[in-house]
Amino acid sequence: MSEFKEKYGPWAIVTGANAGIGKAIATELAVRGLNIIGVARRQELLDDLQQELSEDYGVKVRTIRADLTDMESISKIELATSDLEIGLVVPNAGVEMSGEFIDTSLDANERMLRLNVHAPMQMSKVFGAKMARRGRGGILFISSLFGYQGIPLVANYAATKAYILSLGEALNIEMKRHNVDVTVLSPGLTDTDMPANMPIDFSRMPIYAQHPEQVAKTGLNALGRKATVVSGLLNKFYAWENRFLPRSFPVSLFGFLIRHAFKEETVAKQTATQS
Repeated sequence: MSEFKEKYGPWAIVTGANAGIGKAIATELAVRGLNIIGVARRQELLDDLQQELSEDYGVKVRTIRADLTDMESISKIELATSDLEIGLVVPNAGVEMSGEFIDTSLDANERMLRLNVHAPMQMSKVFGAKMARRGRGGILFISSLFGYQGIPLVANYAATKAYILSLGEALNIEMKRHNVDVTVLSPGLTDTDMPANMPIDFSRMPIYAQHPEQVAKTGLNALGRKATVVSGLLNKFYAWENRFLPRSFPVSLFGFLIRHAFKEETVAKQTATQS
């Protein structure tokens, strides 16, 4: 634990820190002695996080209310943390979009790109440069099992996560000479609000939900040891099968499984919209 704190402390920034995997990562970092900067849109949940982590683990917690779809949000975070030594950045915040790509909102797709792609890219650029000058630090990107191939019916979401996977793999090599560790964590189905709110009945798919705490520990334990890590044994199989099979096979397979698992009311609504 002390070695982890020495390498990645004293402060860590976690976006989307108010719930789900982000909160689990922030909590695990507090267990390891790092001070936390929690970034999210909902101040009341950030206040709860601040109280919980400071009281339970004795760490300092600073919160920043920010909408990461705002193009100026990363500059706001940089300014708000200019007096701190940032040793770890976890750009976790993200959003998904389900359904036929041509039927989804263009504006919503563009907002998703700003949150899932632009914000992590800008954070890694801004804070990665500071870590490089300091000569130590880490970045833990959050991709997805869906980032390993195209996924019909969540096409643009999967594409955003493929970008994160590719960026993180490359930075893992680039940043080594600066003594900065970069790892990409790719969770599968996780027991959080995101999949709960998706129009997909995951119980109809051969996939199993993990707890956020399991996912958080998997990612943080891999930091500095692996370029990429997939959380969960079955998820690892799904991620790596396209290395042994034609790439079109897992794309078609996931398309079939997700279409089969779409909730009936969603399919009916789409049919009515198209007719």
